[in-house]
Amino acid sequence: SIQWSYAIFWSISATQPGALEWREGYYNGDIKTRKTVQSGELNADELGLQRSDQLRELYGSLLLGETNPQAKRPTAALSPEDLTDAEWYFLVCMSFVFKIGQGLPGNTIAKNQTFWICNAHLADTKFFSRSILAKSASIQTVVCFPI
Repeated sequence: SIQWSYAIFWSISATQPGALEWREGYYNGDIKTRKTVQSGELNADELGLQRSDQLRELYGSLLLGETNPQAKRPTAALSPEDLTDAEWYFLVCMSFVFKIGQGLPGNTIAKNQTFWICNAHLADTKFFSRSILAKSASIQTVVCFPI
């Protein structure tokens, strides 16, 4: 079977013309701490969707925490210490913005070309700016394609 950790959909920014920003993501990697809000068993797809939502909520609460230190998180919400390195990578990617022609997502759109990077942790940081993060998360291969 194919093992993959995450998928990210970058799209044209509504607030920054000529830039790509995080639009949606799905996390499918290892989980350090499982916090559920539902009882009963979830299948793998449901667990992935739930974890993706929890990571988005954590990102939102971390952003709110910068502007509103009194903001409270739900008790079932994740905290930074609950995350694996791959989950941190996924979470940090939410903050990235790429100009068209910049970095891997920006070049993919500008050139209307698919890029397949093996040994992502060794990639040139001018092209794949997240290569150091990829190394810390043990991400080896990155594929980026335009739609």
